[in-house]
Amino acid sequence: MIGHSNNRIEVAQGNGTAYVRIFGRGTFQVMADFRDFVQKSLDGGMGVFIDLSECETLDSSFIGTLVALSMKSKKGDERLIKLFNVSEHVKNILTTLGLMNILDVRDAAPVGEGQYSALQTTVHDKVEITSLMLDAHLTLSEINERNALEFKDVVEFLRHQS
Repeated sequence: MIGHSNNRIEVAQGNGTAYVRIFGRGTFQVMADFRDFVQKSLDGGMGVFIDLSECETLDSSFIGTLVALSMKSKKGDERLIKLFNVSEHVKNILTTLGLMNILDVRDAAPVGEGQYSALQTTVHDKVEITSLMLDAHLTLSEINERNALEFKDVVEFLRHQS
């Protein structure tokens, strides 16, 4: 289990697809382990289906990491990362950040194969987390001018921390 007892990520793999379920909040505290799982799955030739039906919200660091992974993971015109069961609140966040055309957002999620288990966690030092947060916010800032203005102070702060 990761973070607060209501905040956790569960994963499963089966039939050439990796499945991720986010419970509670997707935050900077879980983004490194999330990124590692998704990247390993993509490197293994799998698509990644992310079920957000139990997700209350996503912070900008988590979203920026998700966007960076999604932008890198295309096969032809198809994105290999797909988001399902996205709440109106999370859709509003994604829309405000100008990401609905960048992320592949679907309605109903397919049922995951195999047994879900807690996402494996590893210790990530402050420098790595700060660097990931900076990369996430730079990714969001490159999407559009509004994001660049929104995250200007965050980017500057994180640059001085790393």
